[in-house]
Amino acid sequence: MRRLSTIDLRLLRIFTTVVDCNGFQKAQMALNIAQSTLSSHIASLEAKLGSKLCDRGRGGFKLTQAGQETYDAIQALLVSIEGFEARMGRVHGNRAQVLRVTTIDTVVTYHEVRLVSAIAAFHDAYPDVAIDLEIASPQSIEQHVAEGRRDIAIGPLAQALPGLQYRSLGTETHSLYCSRSHPWFERDDTTISHADFLSAHFSVRAYRYFDDVYRFGRATANASVSSMEAQEILVLSGKYIGFLPDHAAERWVKMGDMRAVKPKEWTVNSRFFIAHDPSGDLKTIKQAFVQKVISRARATESVSLG
Repeated sequence: MRRLSTIDLRLLRIFTTVVDCNGFQKAQMALNIAQSTLSSHIASLEAKLGSKLCDRGRGGFKLTQAGQETYDAIQALLVSIEGFEARMGRVHGNRAQVLRVTTIDTVVTYHEVRLVSAIAAFHDAYPDVAIDLEIASPQSIEQHVAEGRRDIAIGPLAQALPGLQYRSLGTETHSLYCSRSHPWFERDDTTISHADFLSAHFSVRAYRYFDDVYRFGRATANASVSSMEAQEILVLSGKYIGFLPDHAAERWVKMGDMRAVKPKEWTVNSRFFIAHDPSGDLKTIKQAFVQKVISRARATESVSLG
């Protein structure tokens, strides 16, 4: 294996994103690069390391043994790099402490959480702490905190990972939506049957694939998304129906571009949590940020997800 150069750190991060997304298709959306470019990056990394990292043929994406060990080693490396940067900042006094927060898209309109207000209050109390705010996929944010890549996660967390402390922030209601150009838009809800739902072109949330597909019977997934903004785009196309948080869809409903379909029957609830590792660096700062968030949430409680 050749010595890793500076540019290889980017390749390592790209590889971890592919693994976190369980394949190239979702990773290309997360990284905003073409799949051909993504494949070239992984091939370049494999050439530099001297081993095949993953199988990506008709059988789907799967890590090789070398790929799994490489992924695990990269996680440890990234945590070490972040720890080194934080320590050097403290030693030399030339870098602010950084609180790394990760959450999902559309949280800005979720008024049960009031994250904007919490960030403002935290800044007033800790003006010298820099906030690194990341918008990521729901399936990754919890794991990133457990791995030490992020300090705090806010979103629909449900894995109950060991070592993390969870607080419930509220319950988000998701309804089934169609757009103005969809055939259902002008139909009365009483004329839309369960059979209609099962035969419709349905966009599922990839991170809740089985929930979406099986919750109301064995629906057919004709499209999948990794974010709510992507879901909005597909629903607005008029070709798909899909679940959206009511607070995110509200602006489209007010403009007459969307409507909820049978909202008294076809709705699902998603619990929102804030999670962090109460040990390690920045313990006081992490706890202070958590307190700012939960003090502004409309309904909070200590919970055990285990």
